[in-house]
Formats: sequence, C-alpha cells, structure tokens
Amino acid sequence: MTLSPRTRQYLVAGAILLAALLVLYLPKLLPSIQQYRADSLLAAANRHVENAGELQGAAGSEILDVSGFTSLESIDRSREAVSATAADLDAAAAEIDAAEAAVAKAASLSLLPEDQRRYLEKKRQSAQLRREQLDILGEAVGKLEELYDSAPLIFSSMEEMDRLLGRFETAMGDSRSHPGDAIAELDEISVAMRDIEKRLRDGYEEKGFDLLKRMADNVAEVAAMVEGSRQLAGAVAAGDQAAVENAASALEQQLLSTSVGVDYLDLWFRLELRPLKNDYDQLQEQQERLDAEAAGLYARGW
Repeated sequence: MTLSPRTRQYLVAGAILLAALLVLYLPKLLPSIQQYRADSLLAAANRHVENAGELQGAAGSEILDVSGFTSLESIDRSREAVSATAADLDAAAAEIDAAEAAVAKAASLSLLPEDQRRYLEKKRQSAQLRREQLDILGEAVGKLEELYDSAPLIFSSMEEMDRLLGRFETAMGDSRSHPGDAIAELDEISVAMRDIEKRLRDGYEEKGFDLLKRMADNVAEVAAMVEGSRQLAGAVAAGDQAAVENAASALEQQLLSTSVGVDYLDLWFRLELRPLKNDYDQLQEQQERLDAEAAGLYARGW
C-alpha cells in the first residue's frame, strides 16, 4: 500500500514527537520501570523461599538431632522419614537457587537507589547461606541413610551385648565361689560374643560401613576379656595358685585397655553429625544477621 505525502508527513511528525517525548521522559521512566522489575523479581524470590520452607517442612536442623534407635520399629519409621526428606531437600534447593537468581537479577539493575541495591544484595547473600544449609542437610541425609541401612544389625548387636555384659558381671562374681558354674557360663558368653563379632564383620564386608568394623573390634576385645576371665576361673577350679596369679594379672591388663559398654551410636552422632550441626548453626546465625540488616534498610526506605 502506498502512503500519501500527507500521511507520510504525519507519520514523520509523530515519530519526531515520540522521540522527543522519549528523550524528555525516558530518564524519569527508566528508574520507575526498574523499580517495578525489582519488586516483581523480589516477589518471585519470596515465593520460591516460601516454597522451599514448605518442602523442607519440619526437617530443618532436627535431622541433625537423631534419636530413632529406641526399637526396631522406630528405626524403620526414622529410615522412611529420612528417605522422604531427601527428595524434599532436593526440591527445596532448586527453589532456593531460583530465589537467589531472581534476587541477583534484581540487584543488578543499575538505576535502583543504593539502599535498595544493598538490601537486595543482602537478601541474595541470605539465600546463598540457606542453600549451604540445605547442602549440609543433604549431606546429613546421606550419612543417615548409610547408618539406617545397617541399623537393625547395630541395634540388635548392642542389645545382645548389653545382656551378655550383665551375664558376664554375674559370672565374674561367681568365679571364686563357684568356678565350675562360672566356667560354663563364660564359655557360653564368649561363643555368643564371637557370633556377634562375626555378624558385624560380615556386615562390614557387605556394606563397608565403618561403624560396623569399630563395633566388631570392640566386641572382639570384650570377648577376649571374657576368655581371660574363663582362664582365671579355670585356674581357680584347678587350685593352681600360680596360674591364678598369672591369669589375674593378664585380666587386669585387659580390663584397663578394653572399653566396655561403649555407645557407638552416640559416638557416631558426635563424630559425623555434630560438626554438620555446628556448621548449620553458624550459617543460621549469619543468615539471621543479614536478614536483620536487610530489614533495617527496608524500614529506612529508599
């Protein structure tokens, strides 16, 4: 279609007028446009953070304070809860990544007031810290899944050892007054402990979980002490005073060098989870400080 000369004149005049208006008003409009974009991006970031909070749910740092070994049933429940948490933490991490990206984009807008840019930067840093916390929780979940995979064997071994140690204490008390009975009892205890040791070592060979090896080594030491007590009871039964003295001396050394009744689960929690809990809490303190500083900037306005 061919435009008439008059129409072309109107179009040219309109274009010139529009250009003039843009030159006149654009410097005033751009900050407002960027302000609108920043508000929109911040709102999106807040939605992502809220979604992450819902996904994370009640897990939070509570996953770093485990107390699910009161029974085999509680172990099963805790294992299921940890497995469900793993997927939620991955989804929450994706939400936090999206929140950080939105805030970073808002903070990069060059025409925002300086205080608003500082506010957005602090919110971005806070999102980064929360992402690090989620990484810590994810690491804890991985460790707990490995623990729970061996939990039935660990729990049953600890229960059996507690019962056997009670029997051992009684047998030790009978070794002088009723050495014959003590010998039979100590033999049974030794066989039972060696069976526990074997199950723990088999579990370690299958799963490679280091706690099983530590427990097996400790059970072996306690079993050797029981066997030393059996030798003492045998010497008493035989009436061999020299053998009694030698067996008693050897047993004393075993008692001094053997850890009896070690709570290896508690030890594992302190070695594996406590450092993660400390790191999580430090990040929480930094995050709360940044949020407080951001709130101060927001209250002051810009």
